[in-house]
Amino acid sequence: MKKAVLFDLDDTLYDYKPAHEKALKEVYKFFKKEFKISKERFTRLFNLSKTEIKHELEGTASSHNRILYFQRLIEKTHHTVEPKISLQLYKIYWDTFLKNMKLRKGVLETLKELKKQDIKIVLVSDLTTHVQLRKIQKLKITQYIDYLVTSEECGSEKPHSIMFLLALKKLNILSQDAIFVGDSQKKDIEGANSVGLDTVWITNKSIIKKDKEDHSKPDYQIKQIPEVLNILKNIKLKEKR
Repeated sequence: MKKAVLFDLDDTLYDYKPAHEKALKEVYKFFKKEFKISKERFTRLFNLSKTEIKHELEGTASSHNRILYFQRLIEKTHHTVEPKISLQLYKIYWDTFLKNMKLRKGVLETLKELKKQDIKIVLVSDLTTHVQLRKIQKLKITQYIDYLVTSEECGSEKPHSIMFLLALKKLNILSQDAIFVGDSQKKDIEGANSVGLDTVWITNKSIIKKDKEDHSKPDYQIKQIPEVLNILKNIKLKEKR
């Protein structure tokens, strides 16, 4: 019987894109008051700043830090440092993002059922700890989460094995005692497979069969989070045979 479920957070328990788009819209509304700029140029310079930071800091939690994106954006528009503006953009972005976050259908009920079955829950997520903690609070799932593991805490991002191994260490269990659920085939599935976790890929793509030699293939595929409960049930039945 599995003792724990490890979940990715972004684009697994909630949809990232709607919240991000609304946040960026509010950022632009503020920014154009401070600096006359078209929406097209703003979007182009923001995406360029983001791309540069991600390239320079690849594999680290800092590569996701919006304050760095906005600082680089200001450097491109103002050719200097503007702490007040950069900090305000950062605040507007995350305040708006968090306001618009919504759990995916069936997530809360699934977490409640897992706790009822005394199955531990760990979030294993890239990005900075401060932001991910804020997300947990906003989604009102704190009481169901036993541990959080972030790439900032680990020093490396998924698919690096340390992300998954630290989660198991915090739980004091072996890889065969848990399953991992995530949306990214490369980061989540490949990484979790490499340390021996059973993997569940949440996706709308057609089902693919797992090849034992291919770490990018999941053990299971689902379209909605509640399906995790059926997977755990079936695993339990197999173990009893």
